[in-house]
Amino acid sequence: MALRATKKTIIIASAVAVLLVGGGAATAMVIANQQQAPRADPTPEPSPSPVETEPAVVVPVTNVARASIDGWTLADRGVVGAVLPEVGDAAEGVVSLRVDAPADDADIVAASAPVALAPSTDYTLSVSVRVLSDEKTETGVRLTAAGQTFTLPELDAEWETIEFPFTTAADQAPASTLDVVLSGAVRGFGIDDVSITADGGDDLVPNGSFEAVQTPGGIVNDSLVMTDESALLAVSLPEGAAQWSATSTSGGDPITGEFTAAGPLSAVPLTGVSQGHYSVAVSDASGRQIQTDIAVIDADGFSVTQDGRFGVGAHVEKEAFVGTGSLAAAIGFAEVRNDISWERNEKVAGQYAWDENYVREFSRMHANDVKLLGLVVYGNRLYGARKAPGDDASIQAYGAYAKAVADRFDLVGLEVLNEFNHRENDTACGQAPACYVPIAQSVRDHVSTAYPDLPIVTGSTALYDREWFVGFWQAGGMAVTDAASYHPYESWINRDADLIAGTVQQSYADMQDAAGETRPVWVTEMGFPTHHDGVTLLEQGQMMVRNQALAFANGVEKYFWYDLVNDTPDLAAGESNFGLYENAPRENVVALAPKPGAFAQALMITQLRDKAFTADESDDTTSVEVFGEADQVTRIAWAKQGEVSRTFDSEVPLMVTDMSGRTQSFEPEDGEVTLTLGASPVFITAEAE
Repeated sequence: MALRATKKTIIIASAVAVLLVGGGAATAMVIANQQQAPRADPTPEPSPSPVETEPAVVVPVTNVARASIDGWTLADRGVVGAVLPEVGDAAEGVVSLRVDAPADDADIVAASAPVALAPSTDYTLSVSVRVLSDEKTETGVRLTAAGQTFTLPELDAEWETIEFPFTTAADQAPASTLDVVLSGAVRGFGIDDVSITADGGDDLVPNGSFEAVQTPGGIVNDSLVMTDESALLAVSLPEGAAQWSATSTSGGDPITGEFTAAGPLSAVPLTGVSQGHYSVAVSDASGRQIQTDIAVIDADGFSVTQDGRFGVGAHVEKEAFVGTGSLAAAIGFAEVRNDISWERNEKVAGQYAWDENYVREFSRMHANDVKLLGLVVYGNRLYGARKAPGDDASIQAYGAYAKAVADRFDLVGLEVLNEFNHRENDTACGQAPACYVPIAQSVRDHVSTAYPDLPIVTGSTALYDREWFVGFWQAGGMAVTDAASYHPYESWINRDADLIAGTVQQSYADMQDAAGETRPVWVTEMGFPTHHDGVTLLEQGQMMVRNQALAFANGVEKYFWYDLVNDTPDLAAGESNFGLYENAPRENVVALAPKPGAFAQALMITQLRDKAFTADESDDTTSVEVFGEADQVTRIAWAKQGEVSRTFDSEVPLMVTDMSGRTQSFEPEDGEVTLTLGASPVFITAEAE
């Protein structure tokens, strides 16, 4: 069971703390039952007494369920990242309401409930609130009702009950709403026990305890990628005794537990489940067994912090990719690359009607603070060729369409076509790089004046096509390029993740030789599939970490894994199993199961924690890439072939985390630590003092 934090009650007096619309006032707090002591004459100072310190705030283990809440209207997930029922540590009962809105958008109503208020009447609004932080934090949340605004103080992870006395106006309309309004980015805000009462009157807020919810049966976690602060299952099961087990994908004995299911939602803390990827089974009182995979990451908080170097490919046109913004953010991706098909959005020349899949999913990405690398593809039969723009009129129309994309969506870059060097081309010019330059130039001409800081990403070639790129740079490609991209599947074709180092080095050398300068490299597509002729589920994560580590070590600025979700449920389909999530939820489970590769990616992002590449310590038999500086260094290390011993200088114990997530401490001897490295990479850090 999670520890229940002590609740405090704060009364914020309406005369000073309730901000009327159109005006402002200073804020004052009155702590309930606290009186000011009378002033006394000075007395000699007593001997010092031990100072009592406040106990540290413990952030409880909580998680959210995919469910609706009776009586409340919750913001669409294209507006707010998540407004969902929370279980694990409610102020009262089992369920509270959680708000996570990482996008810095203001004046958004996250949740609303109807209330009927009488005119010229004294009421008290009472709420229990918190923020999942061990330190006092600005909430970024305010409450509004009856034309009045109620401002919350700084909060931490302990529930606090706050009371706001207020009086309605003489012309108060009988129908009103109580709104939870966001002033900007909000993370981990919780609210519970909401009530509005007059003296001796009934509570006017419907379901202010949030206990009445509507949810499908089974395991109803909104995400199955968790951290140590969210490692619990949200379940909706028949009432009665139930059991669970978790077995590491890397092997070992199962971890088991029992619980009692009661009510529409129950919280099942995964006690004893440490960092790793697991197969979880739940057996309920009816004898039904539900099974899914989960990932648990040791992280600073209830979610994995996103890293702008890491992106992922998606296909939001497909049903499996619904919720791409949430799925990507859960792993720690900060960016998503997706087609924005020209023909889907311009069906009448000069008129843009945006495909509903793009609008829904790109909005949800923004709500989760996930940026879009817009891949502007391909041709448009309105202007002749379907596979690429060919004549000048279609090239100019393509550039105008790219500008419309930038106007409409929250972008991190615009990528000009996809694998132009490889795709069958139905234009007179063909696939030559000299044919591509005018297309990229049109995008720059149309976009860069309005969006000078938006990168134009060119190349996007199948493999690193050296001959094509040299021709592109010689044809003037440098002038239309902010970042160069390619898809170095040579590593996958040769089953050798380490090949990417030479590929990236060659690409920079070719730029310098052909154009006398360079541009940043973005790997905008790269992956290892887990189909029958691919790599194993565990090897996918190992290959990913090695490939990404070497990419960053050799100058890659951004790396987009291909792709987020398996494209079909057919596990033998070669082009369909590059994903980090399974294609569809399992029976009686609402969220997609993460593959071991999803755990590996989240583990790498968490281990690096925005640390930049600083050094290469590789030798003939091992690869060691260093990220960070001083005592904040993380090394990613593996053997190039077989098992190899490698010695590291260190005066403090080294913590080694392997690809299963297990961490082991190694004590130094005479200022050295010797480790055995293999094909599976490890993360090495200095043990904190």
